Amino acid sequence: MAEKKAKNDRSLRFYNEVLGLERLHYGLWNPEDEFSITGVKKAQKRYEQHLIDQIPAGSKSILDVGCGTGIMSRNLIDMGYDVEGLSPDINQKEIFTQQNRTRFHFCRFEDFEPDNQYDCVIMSESAQYIPVNMLFRVAGKAIKENKYLLVCDYFLSNSASGPLAKSGHNLDQFMAEAGKRGFKIIYDEDITDKVVRTLDLGKNIADRILLAINIGTEKIRQKYAFLTRFILWMFRKKINSVQEDMRLLDSEEFKKNKIYKLMLFQLNAVDNRG
Repeated sequence: MAEKKAKNDRSLRFYNEVLGLERLHYGLWNPEDEFSITGVKKAQKRYEQHLIDQIPAGSKSILDVGCGTGIMSRNLIDMGYDVEGLSPDINQKEIFTQQNRTRFHFCRFEDFEPDNQYDCVIMSESAQYIPVNMLFRVAGKAIKENKYLLVCDYFLSNSASGPLAKSGHNLDQFMAEAGKRGFKIIYDEDITDKVVRTLDLGKNIADRILLAINIGTEKIRQKYAFLTRFILWMFRKKINSVQEDMRLLDSEEFKKNKIYKLMLFQLNAVDNRG
């Protein structure tokens, strides 16, 4: 079943193999950070450490959901935690198992059937891909009573609209489902302003690529004006899609529609395993 649901996220390979990024999440920026790939690497490392710092004292066993390249899992293992990874993505599986000699669950979280329980389940930008009702239902089975769910992700505001409203869970609905399933929030931090600079850098890189393409094809477009217009008409839907995707990199639009949260939940000692 897991094999049939396997994903092949090529963006992981692009970020990892082309841009040289070991981590795949947003960064946690300081004002003095260099606005470059080097800067985002530093910000991503800071993001990861800030996430790790929120793991409650006394936690030992950890499930890293949507484990990416596995670098955070490896760092946690080096710190003495017992860590397992989980992802339905074939590339993440290959990279994780190459770098970590620990258990890996090759499946979607909503299909996960835990045979043991954990002190802390971590979801770093993976909660957005899991149906909310299934997220807390499975988490209730995977987490020990009175132990923890650590979520770091962006959420939609009630007024969200346009392309940016297509990804992420509504925050109010997410919190309502958490409460219904016996998850009590014990730490809540808004880090939106510290992460959106990653979008600014992405937009800067995309603009430079488009400018290079525009300059590189200028003579051809001038020489074959009619053919150019015909091609633009033929691919108008794809061009419109690209233009819409560029809006996803607009940090101001992001802040109008979304909020980026780091939240720690504690599972109360109640029956929420149904």
